[in-house]
Amino acid sequence: DGLSRVGWSPLWREQQTVGVLIADELDEAQLKMLTILTNQLSLQLSRIHLYQQVERLAVTDALTGLWVRRHFLERSREELDRCRRFGLSCVVLMTDLDLFKQKNDTYGHLVGDVVLRDTARLLQRNLREIDMIARYGGEEFLLLLVETPLEQALPIAERLRQLVEVHPIRAYDELLSQTVSIGMAAFPAHGTTLEELIERADRALYAAKEAG
Repeated sequence: DGLSRVGWSPLWREQQTVGVLIADELDEAQLKMLTILTNQLSLQLSRIHLYQQVERLAVTDALTGLWVRRHFLERSREELDRCRRFGLSCVVLMTDLDLFKQKNDTYGHLVGDVVLRDTARLLQRNLREIDMIARYGGEEFLLLLVETPLEQALPIAERLRQLVEVHPIRAYDELLSQTVSIGMAAFPAHGTTLEELIERADRALYAAKEAG
């Protein structure tokens, strides 16, 4: 009857097969069209993948994989607006790696990068999916604990601090440890804007460093 029972053609991206397009009961002309169609789909897949990569790079820090400051601030303001509407609480944590400059000076920046990245990933892994975390400065991380009152945030912050303290970091030939200091500010008790909360958490962080 001039029909091929099954025709198939691979979908590719970056010279690797990522799928197969299968069609049934095609004639010879339709089989040729199937190849053209899969080529066009493959090109679209490559464009989508490239767009996703560019989009991801725009909002994530290249070293740690955390959000960049700008994206964190945008999302956190949205969360604060939601807290205002529904009468919810949240807490900002400002986290700083203690004596990090000394590690860079002693072991070099490559080792320092490993310490920074490992600490960032440890913090991220021990947050809930709804919580937010960003690299705020050189060795500072900013966290937002969503729908969390201050009394619940205190043990969370202490648990994060202890997890970092006991976590061994393998950086090339060095086995290192790291500690962090944490300052916090609660919405709405300590401020009603993100800027107020960050400033309050920052002051609390450096008070904790001086006390420690």
